[in-house]
Amino acid sequence: AHVPIVGVPFLVDQPYNVKNLERKGCGLMLDYRNLDREQFKLAILEVINNPRYRNTMKRLSELALDQPMTGVEKAVWWVEYVLRHKGAKHLKSPFLDLPWYQYLLLDVIGVVVLTLCAIVLSLRYTIRIIGKIV
Repeated sequence: AHVPIVGVPFLVDQPYNVKNLERKGCGLMLDYRNLDREQFKLAILEVINNPRYRNTMKRLSELALDQPMTGVEKAVWWVEYVLRHKGAKHLKSPFLDLPWYQYLLLDVIGVVVLTLCAIVLSLRYTIRIIGKIV
């Protein structure tokens, strides 16, 4: 629908995404921490009345929609691809073949636990020796 954005990001990736849209000229970013009614109204009026925002959004939308195949055609192509290559084992993730103890990270947990035990035992031994000296 080529609608420009007035973004008010709150969490995680939202500030990056809205700033990226603002940089491309698709909308404006407002900071919720010091946002007031007047600032919000001015931002909305700016993106509504300035054709630059709508034109930029229209251009980017057309770029995104210009695909060589429709979604259904892509799905059909991938199904045929997998059938042609008898399951396409070369596309299978190697992580699916991990042993169960690696999948559950038991090897990593074991190394961490053994390291912590070695540190604790070393400290106990050192404290015991220092206690005998003093």
